Amino acid sequence: MSNNKNKQKSVRAKSEAQTLQRSGLSMHEKFSNLFLISMFTLFPVFMTDMLFNIRKDRLHYFIASTLVYLFFIIATYICVIDKEMWPKKLFRLSVTDFGMLGFLLICAISTLLSKYGMEAVTGSKGRDCGLILMSVYVLCYFLLSRYLKQKELPYYLFIITACVVCIIAILHEFYADPFKILERIKAEQQATFITTIGNKNLFSCFVCVALPVAASMLVMSKKAVSSVLYSVAVGICFMGLIVADSDSGYFGLAAFMAALFVYACGNADRMFRYFLCVFSMLLSCKVLRLISAIFGDEMKSLDKIPMLLIFNNKIYILIAAAAVGTVVFYILKRKYEYKHTPKWVQTAAGIFVGLCAAAILFVFIYFSFIDKTTDLGSLTKYMRLNDQWGTHRGYAWIRGMILFKDGGIKNILVGTGPDTFGQVMKSVYRQDMLKRHGSVFDTAHNEYLQYLVTIGSLGLLAYMVTLVSLIVRCIKRGENNLPLLIVITVVVSYCSQAIFNLATPIVTPYLFVFLGIGEAYIRRMDFVNEAVNAENSDEKK
Repeated sequence: MSNNKNKQKSVRAKSEAQTLQRSGLSMHEKFSNLFLISMFTLFPVFMTDMLFNIRKDRLHYFIASTLVYLFFIIATYICVIDKEMWPKKLFRLSVTDFGMLGFLLICAISTLLSKYGMEAVTGSKGRDCGLILMSVYVLCYFLLSRYLKQKELPYYLFIITACVVCIIAILHEFYADPFKILERIKAEQQATFITTIGNKNLFSCFVCVALPVAASMLVMSKKAVSSVLYSVAVGICFMGLIVADSDSGYFGLAAFMAALFVYACGNADRMFRYFLCVFSMLLSCKVLRLISAIFGDEMKSLDKIPMLLIFNNKIYILIAAAAVGTVVFYILKRKYEYKHTPKWVQTAAGIFVGLCAAAILFVFIYFSFIDKTTDLGSLTKYMRLNDQWGTHRGYAWIRGMILFKDGGIKNILVGTGPDTFGQVMKSVYRQDMLKRHGSVFDTAHNEYLQYLVTIGSLGLLAYMVTLVSLIVRCIKRGENNLPLLIVITVVVSYCSQAIFNLATPIVTPYLFVFLGIGEAYIRRMDFVNEAVNAENSDEKK
């Protein structure tokens, strides 16, 4: 009797291993890749009335496409298609899954207890990030994490689409509008809006998703032709980041490039491609200078950092340094044939990056809360939090922290309801905002503070558990895995720029898409290993 059971186990183990490792795609996986392609190609450019209804357009597109995705997945079960796709494993939950479910549960409780009712359900008085959209985010994550099988085609298409979006942004910077996107926008407002994304801050957020994908594929590339193409894509996306002219974008860039640097320290080939990536970015600054000359230097106003990158000739020194680094590591790559560096090299690089981040945080906290009198000159706008800091973001941050602290136990735990920050701010500071700024803040311009006020400390905790647990799990399994490297860099980039930016259905869906991609890859990897180990164990018996 036991022999029959062992044989049945062995057959099941072999069947699962073959199912998981097959080269083709099941119907579930085909639908998943089609959904991914849709999000990576049509979503960034979908508009019904140019930029005038763009947030609603992207909201409806994302919700509709996710529900269609769900419909086809359910249909495959009803029609008994892909019945071998281990449905019992769909309900095995990881730490990231628990974090995501906790996030949704707290959002639901916060909505039920909110005095703002339907406004918390729809987010209609904010950026449409109410309970409905939060639920669709979580649904999207679970569908992708259970049914996606990784293919590189969606990433190629995403890079192409991102380059098109960035090229339109570059043309808009020089008052060229071939698709008439800005034609009906008032002249005095055209400096704020750009390409198919809309607001410049949101466009910088989009680039902070697209640029890490291109950079990661460049660092992992093994062919000369693909390396050249990815280098061009990195350059175009970096030019998009420059014309976006948003400090949040540079923060996201610094964060993901630091993470990519730690990974690249693994061997000389990665370092060669990392320096090639840096070279492409810096060289693209001078390509922008050439474009500017072609347009007779007629361009929209930019802040100091982009103007420095484009017009300062000292950037050529950095370009030369990046070129030297590229050549040096190319020679080392040829000499050592992809030999991995000792483990301590990556560890030291990680410690160095961590210390740099800690030092920046310490300086910011010191000059914001301890030493408020020392003159920091031009660095004041970056290093001292006050009402004027970050184009008046400091005003919203300070008031947001006060609202959280004084909100009572219920609001401290579960918040005031999803996307209700504006209502809370107006109820307390409306007259003060109008007096100081002539307008009102309906968002904290910091996703974490926004969640802290609207879904409370428990909601923010669940959100952070989701993000941190997935990044840690990706790092543990990320050696030589392109999809996981992409997920790490995208999530790090998005979450870093989110300190200074706001969540909207125009770009934020990508965060949950990439979280689902990362979870899908890890789950499949773990299930394959389990099935193979079970098969080997049964064969030994």
